[in-house]
Amino acid sequence: METLYQESPYSAIQDLKVTLQDSILVFPSQETDKKSIFLSNVDQPFNFNVETVHFFNPKMDFPPQVVVNRLKIALEKVLVTYDFLAGRLKLNSQSGRLEIDCNVAGAVFVVASSQFALDEIGDLDYPNPAFRQLII
Repeated sequence: METLYQESPYSAIQDLKVTLQDSILVFPSQETDKKSIFLSNVDQPFNFNVETVHFFNPKMDFPPQVVVNRLKIALEKVLVTYDFLAGRLKLNSQSGRLEIDCNVAGAVFVVASSQFALDEIGDLDYPNPAFRQLII
């Protein structure tokens, strides 16, 4: 019988053995204006989290703690321009509509590690149920 698909050369690891190192709120590096942002009719039904994980190969010149510090500083700077990412959704009591409260409540920044190297995890281009362990 002929196989209709080609199996990955890697067996998908089901348990990534993830250890949470740190979870903090990151705030804009400069003061931002407190305001509310109106959400259009198109925006209203799209109230969901976008779960994204990015993988990077290690570099000897950039040990994990250096990378963590640089990413945290970069996020603090980005939150100045995109201050709504450090805000929260709230219900406007007058209109009954959701809006973004740019209240500088912070963005979650999580640092975790795995016992596995990237080449041991398998194919990173396709969803793997084990990747859910990386979403906090």
